[in-house]
Amino acid sequence: MAEFRQKVLSYIHKIPKGRVASYGQVAAACGKPRAARAVGGILRGLDAADGNIPWWRVVNNRGIISIKGNWIASKEVQKRMLEKEGIPVSDGYVLEIKKYRINNHAVKD
Repeated sequence: MAEFRQKVLSYIHKIPKGRVASYGQVAAACGKPRAARAVGGILRGLDAADGNIPWWRVVNNRGIISIKGNWIASKEVQKRMLEKEGIPVSDGYVLEIKKYRINNHAVKD
């Protein structure tokens, strides 16, 4: 699991500003296409030492902010961070996933 966690964090770190990926997309790109919930768990477990990981750039596959939250994250914080990067998010925490989703090939190793 530690290797998968490292792959997930590395992938998310490479998502460019103003773009998003879905939990499932991250899982698939890291070799475990059925591990979307595990990606969410990894992000929920982030702490201050992981502060440079742009966790807010990961949303569900329908473009909805579905974060369960932890001590540093909430739907409101994620919405604010995405809007700061130029991604409009509705009051219902929805964004245009098709417009802002990153192409996996665009994430450089």
